[in-house]
Amino acid sequence: MKKLKFSAFAICAILSCAFSCEKPDGPDTPGGGTEDAVDVINGTTIGEGMNACGLVSNAQTGEGIPGVPVTDGYSYVLTDANGVYQMEASRYTRNIYLSVPSEYKIPLDPATHLPLFYSTKAFDKNVVNRNDFKLEPQAVENEFTMIMIGDPQCQNADQVARYRTETVPAMLSYLNQEHAGGRCPNAYGMTLGDITFDSTNLWADMKSTMCDLKLNDGSYFPIFQCIGNHDHNSLETTGDFAATGKYVEYFGPTDYSFNRGQVHIITMDDIMVTNISKNSSPNSATWSYNGGFTAAQYRWLQEDLAQVDKKNEKMVFLCMHIPMRAGAASGGSSFNTSAYYKEVLGLLKQFKEAHIMIGHTHYCQNYIHPLYVCAGGQPIYEHVHGAACGGWWSCNSNVTGQPNGFSVYEIKGSSVVNWVDVGTKSGALEQMRVYDGNQLYTGSKGYEYYWYSTSNKGGTSSITAQGNASLKNAFVAEVFNDDDRNWKVEMWQDGVKIGDFKRLANGSCCNVCLASYFFNELGKNTDSWTNKTASHYWYFVPASGQPSDEKNWEVRATQTIPGSGHENTYACATLTTNYSQF
Repeated sequence: MKKLKFSAFAICAILSCAFSCEKPDGPDTPGGGTEDAVDVINGTTIGEGMNACGLVSNAQTGEGIPGVPVTDGYSYVLTDANGVYQMEASRYTRNIYLSVPSEYKIPLDPATHLPLFYSTKAFDKNVVNRNDFKLEPQAVENEFTMIMIGDPQCQNADQVARYRTETVPAMLSYLNQEHAGGRCPNAYGMTLGDITFDSTNLWADMKSTMCDLKLNDGSYFPIFQCIGNHDHNSLETTGDFAATGKYVEYFGPTDYSFNRGQVHIITMDDIMVTNISKNSSPNSATWSYNGGFTAAQYRWLQEDLAQVDKKNEKMVFLCMHIPMRAGAASGGSSFNTSAYYKEVLGLLKQFKEAHIMIGHTHYCQNYIHPLYVCAGGQPIYEHVHGAACGGWWSCNSNVTGQPNGFSVYEIKGSSVVNWVDVGTKSGALEQMRVYDGNQLYTGSKGYEYYWYSTSNKGGTSSITAQGNASLKNAFVAEVFNDDDRNWKVEMWQDGVKIGDFKRLANGSCCNVCLASYFFNELGKNTDSWTNKTASHYWYFVPASGQPSDEKNWEVRATQTIPGSGHENTYACATLTTNYSQF
């Protein structure tokens, strides 16, 4: 058998560790397979021992397209001058797929209008698997829009119905409105993991919520997928590779990339499962896990990025589920810093601008990696997104108060020029809430909460909802999407600025008003509802020391987008005094 011949951009290796690279069942388009012997394709002789091959052609002319990156999920080859690829694929291969170039449209499944850039026939390593792909040329989209969707995490039919009737229409409504106003062209979506909540019975239903999403201009809004820890099938108990199979049947590869405009977009599985534990999901079980990458994944990523020329002039998105931020993650898991943490960040900083897109936490946090500065001078920016389901569909809020929703990124050239969080029910205008730091919150169970108390207790387990002493006598502004570098918050009164808010340190306060709602009214009884990892809390003490007595005031929060310098200013002139917004 001949050795596999790689392009100059690829590394010769057949990797022997099992990580999630997958096979979906579905219509044989655009990459239908055949098990017949293949000798010559479009003038190219297929070498001995090559068990994966095919033609990538222009859908309009039928001509082969040279230089298209093709992968089995473990290594890459490029199509030759005739548009033909061939490789000896890994024994763990489930799909053959493309990293679609910017000059071509993302292929969509004609039956669902979901992205279909991968082969759809079961891969058999013992025969020649031919999968052809047709790409339709287009003008490079130097302006496009990405919607990032954190954790739908549906566990039953009622929650699927809420996602279908609340979240999805809100995304389409936002895109239609903004597109009509000259913004949000060329829209794509990305779900950032935990599509279901250990509920394999809901895969078909959740996929159906994302199919055939048509905008008013007749174009489709295709949503790509990323796998989360709860998408690892706990009915498959033999390890990570088997646990990804059910996900792949519906959504395709877990580690893949594509290109739009001057942006390279990568999605990877950063879940490393460890053992099975019982829970109350339809599967009756869930996987425990840590965050990280295998050696095979890291080699694949190196090869993937090798296909991108002029990286210092382009932007990269890395979409995953578990946060990388400082190696820490929530839920009792962590990103293993020895599992290619520094190495992956080092690869990203080759680009002009780099953004890591994350879900998992059910609260928003923006984390700046100061030690990893990109070629354009900005550090890597990690966006930890709130969940579409918020606090697991129990109300309309994430666990720190941010509304259920999604985030919209506007891209021009090689920069994110603007981004905004959009509440499913509240829209894009509500970016903060303001509270009176002196107010007492209580409810039907009688638990008492103050913003300035560090010993608020609730639930039968007497769980602490930590406030902060600095908030006594203060206006408390919770700015959902803030960070500690690119925001300022000001107090205005009678049309004049009277002072600046100070930001609390991370880990120093939770949303005690929301905690009161969770414990007093919803009967919660775990510390999931008192999260204080990310501080979104800013405070200003008026001269009176009585925020509720102040008149004609307005809080103004201004965000400066790092890459573009664009400013967004949001205002709030009312106090949140009850639970109606949750």
